Amino acid sequence: MGLEKTLDDIERKGIELGKEKIAGRMIAEGMDDQLIAKITGFSLKKVEQLRKQIQ
Repeated sequence: MGLEKTLDDIERKGIELGKEKIAGRMIAEGMDDQLIAKITGFSLKKVEQLRKQIQ
């Protein structure tokens, strides 16, 4: 049970990091925050935070 939870946590974190990388590339390409949020499933606030980190 503990190992399964750990593996699930790792998988979720990997997916999250992948989505952040994709969002970062979309930001770099000048895409609109609302569109990025819609595509990635991130909140608009999360996209804005990522944009601030990149700039």
